[in-house]
Amino acid sequence: MTGRTVRAFVWRRIDFRETSRLVTLFTREAGRVHALAKGAHRPTSTFLGRLDFLNLVDATLAGKGAGLLLLSRVRLVHEPRGLREPARFFAANHLAELCDQASAGDRPDPDLFDLLAGGVTLLERCPTAALPAIVLGIELRWLGILGLLPPLLECSQCGAPAAGRRPLHAGRPGEGLLCRQHAPERREPVALPVLELLHALATQPARAWDSLPVGPELAKGSALVGRWVAAALEHRPRFRGAALGRPEASAPADRAV
Repeated sequence: MTGRTVRAFVWRRIDFRETSRLVTLFTREAGRVHALAKGAHRPTSTFLGRLDFLNLVDATLAGKGAGLLLLSRVRLVHEPRGLREPARFFAANHLAELCDQASAGDRPDPDLFDLLAGGVTLLERCPTAALPAIVLGIELRWLGILGLLPPLLECSQCGAPAAGRRPLHAGRPGEGLLCRQHAPERREPVALPVLELLHALATQPARAWDSLPVGPELAKGSALVGRWVAAALEHRPRFRGAALGRPEASAPADRAV
């Protein structure tokens, strides 16, 4: 990292003394990087307006080792002004929480960085009505990156496919979706149209998400995926309900599948 310029998202900022800031950057090459922006609060600082949350920047870093580096220069690549709308802002915070919890600190995670970059772009530009579908698609991709996304059209135990009269059932924590034979005694069926919507979001290009036909299937699928996300995080996501415009959409962690 010494003397290199890297593309990064501005992640966290903490005031340091009177004029400086400690900044955490999220990079594709090195994961999270911690740097000191000297004089960032001075009226003449070149950092002014560039170190805002989720700004995409080219950051020039100096220093040795994996400790605190010196942020010597920042070029603003993109300021996501579209995220200033409340629903988009909450959705972006939800995405940031997912990436933060999954990030392995100072180790690179290109898939996670790409999910963040693509997610920010989608949340900033998509039609407002498509936000719930975009959030759901991002969550499914996030679960896939973690290796926690179960098969969506077949039983996790035996591979039996879902069918109109043979729905899959939400299993206990960690079991995914199960056929009637392997489902717990207290079954919770998940209708085939819900599973097909989730499968489409998980497999189709992200640019197609806002054109997928949705209806009551979206709310039911969102509730189910919310439980998987809560299980992966081991807590209830802070911003999910606000991002979806439905505070009740976040399921308690003890109900997570």
